[in-house]
Amino acid sequence: MSLPKISTYEVKTARSGHEVPVVNGVHLHSIYNPTKEAENLAEAQLEILEKKNEVLILGLGFGYHVNAIVEKLTEFHQENFSVIVIEPNSQVFEECSALNLINKKNVLVYSGFSSSELYRDIDLIHFLLRKPAMIAHPPSFNLYHSYFKNILTFEAPQDIKNINEYISTKEIQNYLSAFDQNTTLNEVLYNEIPNKGQLKETDFLAMALFEMTKSNHAKKLIMES
Repeated sequence: MSLPKISTYEVKTARSGHEVPVVNGVHLHSIYNPTKEAENLAEAQLEILEKKNEVLILGLGFGYHVNAIVEKLTEFHQENFSVIVIEPNSQVFEECSALNLINKKNVLVYSGFSSSELYRDIDLIHFLLRKPAMIAHPPSFNLYHSYFKNILTFEAPQDIKNINEYISTKEIQNYLSAFDQNTTLNEVLYNEIPNKGQLKETDFLAMALFEMTKSNHAKKLIMES
C-alpha cells in the first residue's frame, strides 16, 4: 500500500504555546494544551505500561504523547524499555526532530515507510514478535486509518518472486530463484522438493524446514476441510 496523500500541512501554535501540526485540516494535538492531552492519554494506559516495557505507538504527530509515555515507562522500568513509533508523514517527523520536541531516549521512529517496506525490517519484525503493547495516537490513527489498518492486517506474500524481496541472504535468494517465480513457497516445500530425483545440500536444508512446519501445515488442512 502506498503512503497516505498529504494535501495540506501547516503548523499552528496552541494556547499553551506548543506547536501543533495540522495535516489535511486535522489538528494532531489539542489546540489548547497538547501536553495535558498527552498526559491524559498516558494515564489511561498505566496498567499496560506497567506490565509491558516495549511499546508500539501508531502515530507521532509532534511527539507530546510519546514523551508522556516515555515518562511513565521510565517510572515503571527505569532504563529497561523501548518504544517504536510508526509515522507515515515524513514532513511531520522531520519538523518534530528539527524542533527537538521528542524525547529520544529508547525511542525509534519509522517514518515514511509503506507496510511492505516496514515488514522488510528484521529488527521491527523481532520487536513485533515479542508482542509489545500497542497504543494508537487517536488523531493520527483516524487520519491515517487505512494506512495503519494495512499495517495491522499485513499478510506476507506467498509467491517466490515476492518472498525473495524480503530475504537478505544471497544464498537463499539464489536457491529460490531456481524455482518457478509464480509458485508459492508451500508448493516448493511440500511438492517440488520432495519429488526431486537428486537432492542437493540446500534441498536438505529446505526439507528440514518442511519437517519443522509439517505439523502446522497439517493442522491448517484439517481446519480448512
